[in-house]
Amino acid sequence: MRFPSGAAEGDLTPVRPDHTRIHHLRRILLVLAGFCGLLGLIIEYGTYPGEWALNTARGLSTLAVLLFLIEQVFSWRHLGTFRRYLKERWPTFALSVLLILESLALLVGRETLWLNSLLGQLSLGSITRAYLIIIQIYIVSVFAVELPHLHSSFARQRIRPAVAFVLVFVLLIVLGTGLLMLPRSTPEGQPIAVLDAAFTATSAVCVTGLVVRDTGTGFTTFGQTVILVLIQMGGLGIMSLTAALALLLGRGIGVRESSLLREVFQVPMLNEVGRMIRFIILMTLVLEGVGAFAIYTGLSGVMEPGSARLFAAIFHAISAFCNAGFSTFSDSLVLMTGQPLVMAAITGLLVIGGLGFGVVAQILAWMRGRMIGQHGRDYRMGLHGRTVLIVSGILLAVGTVLILALEWNQSLSGESFWAKWGQAFFQSATCRTAGFNSMDLTRLSPASMFVMIILMFIGGAPGSTAGGVKVTAVAIVWANLRSISRGLTKVRLGRRELEAVHVQRAMLVLSAGLVLAVIALFILLITEGQPFLDTAFEVFSALGTVGLTLGVTPLLSPVGRIVIMLLMFVGRLGPLTMASSLTGAVRDPKVHLPKGRIMIG
Repeated sequence: MRFPSGAAEGDLTPVRPDHTRIHHLRRILLVLAGFCGLLGLIIEYGTYPGEWALNTARGLSTLAVLLFLIEQVFSWRHLGTFRRYLKERWPTFALSVLLILESLALLVGRETLWLNSLLGQLSLGSITRAYLIIIQIYIVSVFAVELPHLHSSFARQRIRPAVAFVLVFVLLIVLGTGLLMLPRSTPEGQPIAVLDAAFTATSAVCVTGLVVRDTGTGFTTFGQTVILVLIQMGGLGIMSLTAALALLLGRGIGVRESSLLREVFQVPMLNEVGRMIRFIILMTLVLEGVGAFAIYTGLSGVMEPGSARLFAAIFHAISAFCNAGFSTFSDSLVLMTGQPLVMAAITGLLVIGGLGFGVVAQILAWMRGRMIGQHGRDYRMGLHGRTVLIVSGILLAVGTVLILALEWNQSLSGESFWAKWGQAFFQSATCRTAGFNSMDLTRLSPASMFVMIILMFIGGAPGSTAGGVKVTAVAIVWANLRSISRGLTKVRLGRRELEAVHVQRAMLVLSAGLVLAVIALFILLITEGQPFLDTAFEVFSALGTVGLTLGVTPLLSPVGRIVIMLLMFVGRLGPLTMASSLTGAVRDPKVHLPKGRIMIG
């Protein structure tokens, strides 16, 4: 007896040879359907197709749907009984039924007037075309889940998490670059260069927000949607989204995938991975939905009701929660300072996004424990959560006070008392990887810029959508310095002793970040010829995946753009992850050398 290599955790049902062949055939059908669906979508909605190309695209779309329905028949046979199929594949069954009913309705001419009117306003033409778009997107999603399992040799590869992160982000950037170069991604007569498309895709995937082309005017709605999808994937992590799709589609997460994701989320047990994935997706949908509603309401005095206003609300909600800093407004949020609901929603989203999913889960558990009167281990704030909240609170407060004091009679001189506090607080929050700006940063004093550089370098919390060296690394380094000054041999933080490996990693992240910043700053000072402070601001903004700029980004040379792209990439993945992907697993040396002494200080 054999067991399927991609079997869900805990599924020990033996697999017969005919079931194995059916399972492999299903995956081939799904991959073909996904490829046809993706190609059809790209031709029809990413280009300006002629009649022949349009017919080809629609033929590919129809073929994708037919292959999908055939796969469902094989899936029913593979699972044995219709009851089990319905239990495990109910989302795909529901879509299949709707597709069949839609086809029958089209044959007998029962399309309703109000649906036709709605779809006509959306420029989709007919109910069938609208449904084909939905089903194609669904099939492409299944294609993303099943493709890595198609070839058995690939499925058996033991890829380290660090290497997997790097490969996935590189593939996503390449895909995003290709999509942004499609004719419909940019206005007619304004094609985008390969390097600019790659820069934009890297900035979106790495949730940075630095742009060489204005997002609002340099891209069409299709191009902005591509950027938005890249932001969401880069912010939550493509591996998290793929695992969530697998759960949603009833396909489960294999033991290999669970082991990989366990290292991603740092959860002790394999069976907690699925629960964490569900929490992340639910939290993301709820917060982004509430944020989009608040922003849509707050834009009432700026934009007319309609699809453009709704898209702007959704775009900024996702961009804020993912700490991306992209905006469809050419001046970012400068004109939004008079809209308190918009600013409050964006500030709340970027602060929560910068805390991390694990910390938010601990906060909710702590609150639940207080409500029901429980104080056990499951309802306490752990050391990580307490450290993140304390350090984040200190940085927000100190940054606000410093910017307020330095700019009170400078760039904030024309603002009211509460507006000054609001501007200072927002800039303190956003420069810790969010990247939105509500004021002209070129008017800031050099001292304020230096404060913002420090905040950008520190960033947010591990496991969040934020970048930087992370608040926990700074806390550990501070605890290490305090222990050394007190003559202690152990590092203590929050009434706990830290393991030596954690202290070493914190020092590595901090020192590696500084070294990278110095090297990049040196190169850009040679190639760009911009003022030192402006260049340093750009470097730390890219490394911290912040997205704030003093106007240097659009002026970057090709070499400068490549340097900033590399900084954004390393900043999103982290120096430690990059080092792990290059050096391999940690191991003790086989040969121990004599100890030596070097004078210090």
